[in-house]
Amino acid sequence: MTPPPAQAPQPSGARRHPYGSIRLPAPLTAVPVPVVRRPVGPPPHRWYGPRIALPPLSIATLRRGA
Repeated sequence: MTPPPAQAPQPSGARRHPYGSIRLPAPLTAVPVPVVRRPVGPPPHRWYGPRIALPPLSIATLRRGA
């Protein structure tokens, strides 16, 4: 077998930027995010009424219902 012909090194032209990156005219500055204070007190309840215990579910139980 013959080795493949040697390729000349590619001239370093304009460098490509990674996907999604662009050049910006100036560095970006971070904008401070205002801190939202929560009211003091107990957290709001999302459940109203008694809790009902449910039987454990399995994949077979879910497939039977379909």
